[in-house]
Amino acid sequence: MKVRINDVELELAPGTSAIDAVFAAGHDVPYFCSETYMSPIGACRMCLAKVGAPRQDRSTGEWILDEETGEPKVFYFPNLMATCTTTVMEGMVIDTLSEEVKDAQNSMVEFTLINHPLDCPVCDKGGACELQDRAYEYGTGLSRFPFDKRHQEKHHALSELITLDRERCIHCKRCVRYFEEVPGDEVLDFIERGGHTYIGTADEDLPSNFTGNITDICPVGALLDTTSRFRGRNWEYHHTRTTSLDDSSGTPIVVDARTGHIERIKAGLHPDINKRWIDDGIRFGHEYANADDRIQSPMIRKDGELTQATWDEAMAFIATKINGLAGKEVGLAIRADATLEEGVAVLALAEHLQTGQVDHYPRPNASVIPPETPATFDDLARADAIFVLADVTEELPAADLRIKDALKGVVPPELMEHGVPIADLRLKERMARKRDILTVGAPFITDLMSHSGKSVLYQPGSEADLLEALVAVAAGESLTSDTDHLGFDQSEMQLLVTQLIEAQKPVIVCGGLVLANDAAVAAAKTLAKTVDARLMLIGPMANSFGLERIGLFPSHDKYDYEAMISGGAKALILSGLDPAQAPAVATKLEDLDLLVVHDLFLTETATKAHVVLPARTGYGKEGTVMNLEGRLLPVRSAPIENNHAEDFTGLVRHFGEASGVRLEGRSTRSARRVLRKKFDVDLNDLNDQGVLGEAGTESSRQDSSKVNRGQKGNAFLTKAMVRTEYLDKNPSLRASNGGVLLRINPAEANAWGLHDSDVVSVMVGKLRRLVTIQSSELIPEGFMHVPSLPDQPAGLVQVDLGTIQIERSALETV
Repeated sequence: MKVRINDVELELAPGTSAIDAVFAAGHDVPYFCSETYMSPIGACRMCLAKVGAPRQDRSTGEWILDEETGEPKVFYFPNLMATCTTTVMEGMVIDTLSEEVKDAQNSMVEFTLINHPLDCPVCDKGGACELQDRAYEYGTGLSRFPFDKRHQEKHHALSELITLDRERCIHCKRCVRYFEEVPGDEVLDFIERGGHTYIGTADEDLPSNFTGNITDICPVGALLDTTSRFRGRNWEYHHTRTTSLDDSSGTPIVVDARTGHIERIKAGLHPDINKRWIDDGIRFGHEYANADDRIQSPMIRKDGELTQATWDEAMAFIATKINGLAGKEVGLAIRADATLEEGVAVLALAEHLQTGQVDHYPRPNASVIPPETPATFDDLARADAIFVLADVTEELPAADLRIKDALKGVVPPELMEHGVPIADLRLKERMARKRDILTVGAPFITDLMSHSGKSVLYQPGSEADLLEALVAVAAGESLTSDTDHLGFDQSEMQLLVTQLIEAQKPVIVCGGLVLANDAAVAAAKTLAKTVDARLMLIGPMANSFGLERIGLFPSHDKYDYEAMISGGAKALILSGLDPAQAPAVATKLEDLDLLVVHDLFLTETATKAHVVLPARTGYGKEGTVMNLEGRLLPVRSAPIENNHAEDFTGLVRHFGEASGVRLEGRSTRSARRVLRKKFDVDLNDLNDQGVLGEAGTESSRQDSSKVNRGQKGNAFLTKAMVRTEYLDKNPSLRASNGGVLLRINPAEANAWGLHDSDVVSVMVGKLRRLVTIQSSELIPEGFMHVPSLPDQPAGLVQVDLGTIQIERSALETV
């Protein structure tokens, strides 16, 4: 339909908002309450414009014409209209430049500033404040209100991570709408009335895993990230757009660094992945990168002690030791959040050493790559039937939010010339959710179950039985065995299968407990093919998908990571892994001829190493990752202090120089030449949006011969939103989360005399873990739940409560 904005005429799609029409025409209107991906409400009244449209004669249906021009006559609304809540129509005219509009906008700026403190010089938002910008652009520059302004609480802690300055709040309602519309937690609202109105919560806390996003969308300095409060001004930060390595979503982030240290993490915009939201684990989980006890330079063991050395000395030591070993006796393993370039470097070094003992970890026995094109986040948001076997809120938070988008029944908006629509008029406050399209299964109650139409609580370790039963039902077979342990009977399974088959865009999502079970993964792939659904497999770490695609796995089971650390190698080079947390493995490592550890901190494994090399954090790397969609995404280095730390490409470069060879993968650029042949993409030119891989990306590797139908144990390990391996180095997250939790049913806790907040040391499988007790009715009786670690991936393990050692009681930790 044709719409005229000032002097510009455009063809716009039906349903477009007037504010987006203005921006599409290259003009501007101020706004505070509108925000991309949220409902428009017209609360701030800043985006006022003069709006009119032609009318049709009710009797004839003909356009009423202007007597002078003969053109359809424009009838203007009697009052100026909020463009964010106005839908364009054929022939509409929008005026944003008249004096009437300018006076109204000027007045709204003045009204907004009546009670807003003019403390810009000391406000954290100064230089990035929308009110500051709009007051400059649309205000008079003078204040006519010399009287004392309203005073309210300046340092109100909404949580351990978010601080509210109530004096600065302009009541735009962005934060209130955000919690209800995005994570689905209606926790904030307006309290009191008129000039006494303030934002608050019923419980004086924010019970959500996505709280930090309100600091990004707040137009003023009212909501602040406590970890970065008073740490710097916006223009003092170096802003680096990169990709988070916290999970396999490929979520974009902006790293704000100052004086060589990371001060804060903000969300990056990617319409096809996270839209503009990130979870609190990503946002607040960066403090470990600034820790004082990071390894600063290489160390070599001399006379039983680790002593500081140079890279040349360390590499010479390694080369001498390796030269005395056969190639097959050397093992190399890297953590699965390493970049593709680091993966190429590992493979190049393994080829040079002529060893087949090479692996990334954690890595499930079965492939993490679906046989067909993987499901994308956009597929999730558009799905009309979703079956989830995972705790996606913890394992893949970006998927949690996209599933909740699907429940609204509103497909993602099309991008306009100015980007994402500012006001999507299809979104409404407190929209009804289509919960019946979502079925969630897990061995314990998950957050997403409160949003689903059907919840399936199955017996831990029954993932394969459950999926195979669904495959049988989809094939029209009758189940002969008992299904009580599966959480629902055949008739309920039939309803789910029918829903998936009849849906136009069904999606199946499987998490770590499924991937820990080979038979379950095979059944999930069969079910997806049978019901013609897209399959999303949540890999253990950020680059699990990519490292498998480039072939970073052993040629045989006897060469895998577990075999290496159990005595299958005489020399090990480990990057980012700490197997010595298991006492039995620690003993094996002491017998090695050479142990090289490349890591951030002096871990238990590093204390036993012959050579320790300083590693870079994900914030200090240059490289590429491939997310679980098969999308190649850039990892960029923020300007932070790395001292003598290197990523694995730097390690290979130093080794090559010490050995007199030039290895592929000796630098990011060298590795990218190899990757270009693999993916037919020049990664040097990769933009922020990345490149989605083509169909048919299934891994070339065969599933492991170590087939299992699920592990046995009384504790399930699943990936947590917060990276628990660095929790002690993240004081803000530790204060908010209370340490690494062992969640246990209250009856079990009482039986063992355990109390909430007790800090205990306990054997979890083979590893001794320091955990904080949290009793929870969500955990089935007889079982426990512990966050997984890189060296202890998802699955069932045995926890012997008889091995518990009380470290600190709840009373002592207060």
